[in-house]
Amino acid sequence: MEQTQESFGWAAVGLSIISFLNPVFPFLNVIKGKLNFEDAPIVSVTSCYVNYFCWYVYGDMIFSDQLKYGYLVGSCIFGLLIIIYLIFEIRKYLVDTILNALILITGTWALFRALTIIIDDDRVVGKICIGTTCIIYIQTVQLIYRVIKEKNYVFIHIYNCYASFLACVCWLVYGIFITDFYVVFPYAIGIILTLVQIVIYLNYKKKYPTIGEREFSSTIGIETTPNEEVKKEAEPIKMDEMTEEPEGKEKPVKISSK
Repeated sequence: MEQTQESFGWAAVGLSIISFLNPVFPFLNVIKGKLNFEDAPIVSVTSCYVNYFCWYVYGDMIFSDQLKYGYLVGSCIFGLLIIIYLIFEIRKYLVDTILNALILITGTWALFRALTIIIDDDRVVGKICIGTTCIIYIQTVQLIYRVIKEKNYVFIHIYNCYASFLACVCWLVYGIFITDFYVVFPYAIGIILTLVQIVIYLNYKKKYPTIGEREFSSTIGIETTPNEEVKKEAEPIKMDEMTEEPEGKEKPVKISSK
């Protein structure tokens, strides 16, 4: 039983790291100049950073190496994305960048001190982990609502959904093995939300096959409106536009024989 528990825990860590890498692609597109830097999902990345840091502390409190090291990797990845954002921002807003960097450093230190010294209760920290996870789930619900409203599946990153679904299943089983409600509850909700996204994606892809997937879509944030582009391309050409003479070209003049 203990070996099975360890196996599910480390499998959850590996699958979670795969899902952690999802927001890296929009940032790479920003660095390459394919996207404007204002399109980087920095708010979502920051909320995930706080959530993963809380899970890291909770894992350390309950002596779970899987939670501790898995979410330590997640914290490092998302912290690095925030640093990249600040490095790019320094080109335009030096003062704001310095202030944001100080806020990131002091905020992380204050959060760690609050969780480990002031609170120092794994049950309270577990509730904080559930609360911060629910904030991320609210963003997921907003995404699902938008996909249903616009009938556009390209906002869902399907491969990330597969990895997240499997990760949630492994974390759920791991939480059952260690009989920890604070692990079981959020990942049970995560299974439902990711499963809903997968079903919507497959259903809409079958109904609307003409909508092409963008190269890098993200469940946490890049704004696009591909439906409008498809609609524009599908508009029929009017007969008046087909017979209209090009500008600058003179019409032929009929010469009378009289």
